[in-house]
Amino acid sequence: MFSITVSEGDIFEQKGNIVVGFTDTYDTDLSDGIVINPKSVQGQFQRKFYANDYGRLDNELILALSRVPPIMLESSSSKPRGKLARYDIGTVAVLRQSDVICYATAYGRMENSLRVSCSVDALWKSLTAVWESVRVHGSLEPVSIPIIGSELARVGTLDREALIKMIALSFVSSSRESVVSRELKIMIHPKDREHVNMIEVGRFLKSL
Repeated sequence: MFSITVSEGDIFEQKGNIVVGFTDTYDTDLSDGIVINPKSVQGQFQRKFYANDYGRLDNELILALSRVPPIMLESSSSKPRGKLARYDIGTVAVLRQSDVICYATAYGRMENSLRVSCSVDALWKSLTAVWESVRVHGSLEPVSIPIIGSELARVGTLDREALIKMIALSFVSSSRESVVSRELKIMIHPKDREHVNMIEVGRFLKSL
């Protein structure tokens, strides 16, 4: 059995493991906010666990992705800022930080213009891959996920409520194959709470 909860709060204050969205290039540069936004969930993750030590994070990403070949390499002329190796959407790098596992999922494409884009299909593919990784590495421990796709990589016309439903549905779909985790916690940032009808979300969860 498993449970799904949706609540307002800080994903980094939750017990258990976490999902953090990355781009297909696994860029990590927060220096001026142009490549990666320091206020994003990824930016907060880097500051909390790596104190902006990009070198250590990049080395851990290289190790985590060592068995995953890039699907292409950009040239420095076409992408002058950030990393050049692109990984398939849905790639998951498992990063272990003391007693927390971070599932770093490549859900958005980092355009050479440094704009992030993501389609509904890409998000579903990424979520499915995340749940498989959680199933393999998570030992059924609780896992928390933010509303992926709600900010710079907005998915089509889906609002935050629709994204919450999509995350929950994908988790249930994967759990029907075999249990993924005892508990999924979908976290809403306090600034986004007013955009989510919690009564409607509750009805949806009961229908699953």
